[in-house]
Amino acid sequence: MYPTNYYIALGTNVGNYINNFSNAIVELKKIGHVIKMANIYKSKPYGYLKQNFFYNSMVHFKSEMSPIELISKIQLIEKKLKKNKRIINGPRKIDLDIIFWDYKIFNSQELSIPHPRASERDFVLFPMRDIVPNFRDPISKLTVKELIVRLKNYYIIQKLSYRNLL
Repeated sequence: MYPTNYYIALGTNVGNYINNFSNAIVELKKIGHVIKMANIYKSKPYGYLKQNFFYNSMVHFKSEMSPIELISKIQLIEKKLKKNKRIINGPRKIDLDIIFWDYKIFNSQELSIPHPRASERDFVLFPMRDIVPNFRDPISKLTVKELIVRLKNYYIIQKLSYRNLL
């Protein structure tokens, strides 16, 4: 199997976001190739509102793993880094989600790619635009730029200067 492109969202709102992202990237590099990282965005909480602001970014990641193999490795990374998610959309030290797998669609009981709510979240789409601005969502066939224009809600409150954590 040849390496394929994955786009993995990173989120955190517990502890130091730079350390949390750095630790996640170190762990991701152990299982594949981190090609590029997006800007970091500070955003209002989504869903459960009684919590700290989130910091969100994304990495372009290459791997020969299948989506199921990769998500199981990602879950081990989250466990190692003490994700500690107790509430849906609640506080967490690190959250890693596979958003896209090249231009492919994948569905199983454990995982759906593209991420089912990616097109509704500016804190996912803006980092994706940083990495691949003309990427086309394989379901809607719209570019990331076009999906951003269609957003109904905005959560980002600040784009932070680029943090090269690679």
